[in-house]
Amino acid sequence: MIIMSIQEPIQSSLQQKFQAERLARIIQDCEDIETLKAIAIELLKLNQKKTAIAEWTTRRALEAEQIQFKEKF
Repeated sequence: MIIMSIQEPIQSSLQQKFQAERLARIIQDCEDIETLKAIAIELLKLNQKKTAIAEWTTRRALEAEQIQFKEKF
């Protein structure tokens, strides 16, 4: 089990950084506006999903802390 400190910054892995760089180059080299629009829409959808996951995770962590607190007292 990996335990991370709250103070530890969130960072991308090296593999994620390389993938992002590769995709950035593909986008930079693309001259087809329809392809760029499609990429933008997919990135928007992905961002919405990541935001929903982060919010869900935060709510579940808060619920777990509240349960743990109630059990102590």
